[in-house]
Amino acid sequence: MRLPELGRGGRPLRIAYGRLFHEANTYSPVRTTLEDFERMHLLEGDALVTATTLRGTELASFMPHAELTGFAQAARAAGGVTLVPLVSALAVPGGPLTRECFDALVARLVDKLLAAGALDGVYLALHGSMEVDGLGEAPEALLLRRVREVVGDRVKIAVSYDLHANLSSGLVDPVDVLVAYRTNPHWDLAPTGFRAGNRLIRALRGFIRPVHAWRKLPLVLGGGTTIDFLAPMRQVFRFMRRLEDDPRVLTASLFMVHPYTGAGDLGWAVHVCTDGDDALASRLADELADRAWAQRNVPLPPMRTVDDALDEVARGLWRRAAPVTLIDVDDIVGAGAPGGNTHFVAALARRDRGLVALVPLHDPAAVDATWETPVGTRVSLVLRGTPGYEQPEVPVVAVVAAKRTTEFGRMVRLDVGSFHVAVSERAPLPIHPKFWRELGLSPRRSDLMVQKNFFHYRMFHLTISFQHIPVVSKGATSFDRVRARTSVVPTHPSAVLDDWRASDRLLRAVHSVHHHDKSAHPHVSPIA
Repeated sequence: MRLPELGRGGRPLRIAYGRLFHEANTYSPVRTTLEDFERMHLLEGDALVTATTLRGTELASFMPHAELTGFAQAARAAGGVTLVPLVSALAVPGGPLTRECFDALVARLVDKLLAAGALDGVYLALHGSMEVDGLGEAPEALLLRRVREVVGDRVKIAVSYDLHANLSSGLVDPVDVLVAYRTNPHWDLAPTGFRAGNRLIRALRGFIRPVHAWRKLPLVLGGGTTIDFLAPMRQVFRFMRRLEDDPRVLTASLFMVHPYTGAGDLGWAVHVCTDGDDALASRLADELADRAWAQRNVPLPPMRTVDDALDEVARGLWRRAAPVTLIDVDDIVGAGAPGGNTHFVAALARRDRGLVALVPLHDPAAVDATWETPVGTRVSLVLRGTPGYEQPEVPVVAVVAAKRTTEFGRMVRLDVGSFHVAVSERAPLPIHPKFWRELGLSPRRSDLMVQKNFFHYRMFHLTISFQHIPVVSKGATSFDRVRARTSVVPTHPSAVLDDWRASDRLLRAVHSVHHHDKSAHPHVSPIA
């Protein structure tokens, strides 16, 4: 493995850094507002500087060291770099941002940039699958265009993206350095920021000359679980690491797109950056695209219905060793769903299997109805889930067992027979076992836990849960929605395709128009 060159020596540099990060779900009835960012993560000035030191906590309740911390450490390792904090804003995945929210956040970042003085570079940590009501284009593309207008052509821009970004020309063309996460689940946020900072600083000091090539694939579902260290995607991620062992290759990235936005050009993509060698970048981008495309027909894991999954847990042996995780595939809060799926509660209430089950449920009306009720009181109520989410109504008789105010707002634990429901004011994301411990429950003593996340929870449940069962019902992250969506070109898996090359140039020419904007139409132009 080649050790990174740190970019030491050369002239002093001033680099601004910030974040505007959100993963949107166009099918959620709940809009993301400025309050969601203020509640989760919105820092600037000295607070941002402190949070991005090794002793600081960059993303409270999630990850102490993320992209901006890694970037700051790259600057420290290089030496002679003055960092200028802008704004760092992040919210839990959810419905599209309101236009007011997006405009306010962009204005805040741009104002800081205007006040920053002379700069050599800018680093931004972005997701790449944001969506804004009525905007009609990729929000990150608009942001990068505004940043480029402010700093001019002389200043170099580095960007990092989530590996579920929907890459488009507006996310590639304005930047000099582009990197993506390399892990799924994403544990490498800080290393990603370090890689971006390292390459930006080396480019600013004239040690490297980044040139880019990228390809867009007509592919939205494939690659099995898409976990980086498991087959089939393991071989693709290993190939990217081998590419970067070549000193001529600066970065190699794969984007296995977040499939729940309204972008008309939705699809996987690859990106390769080399040190001044356009032909090499182009050839390697083709090779990486071929390797990713070869995994398109690897199916998703087998899915169960809610009742079939509960029956499987009840008659199986896994729960005797540790609780089984049922992944609520159609209501993944970690992918922007609102968390109000009532199908699990309905199935548990309909037939008692004697299972000790832990079920999170976004149901603000149920919270309102029970918040003033003394703990220990038996109540009759109807669980309806997220307003406007079209979920089954479930009448229950429950005991109000616990109440807490958490990062998910007010939460009430309702005990219904042998199972426990955590009704929350905001979308629940029980990635960490403490979600249940704060309500007086031990996950280890349960038979099953319903999880609202595809991947990240596994990092915190390695010693708690050993069997993971994907379960389908009806919700904002249903794969049926993805299969039924339309695109500017025929797309796998809804179309049977033999080659990605016929669609590549067309997809890279699309100005990332979003279908939810009824006044917008995809514009296609030639691309070199």
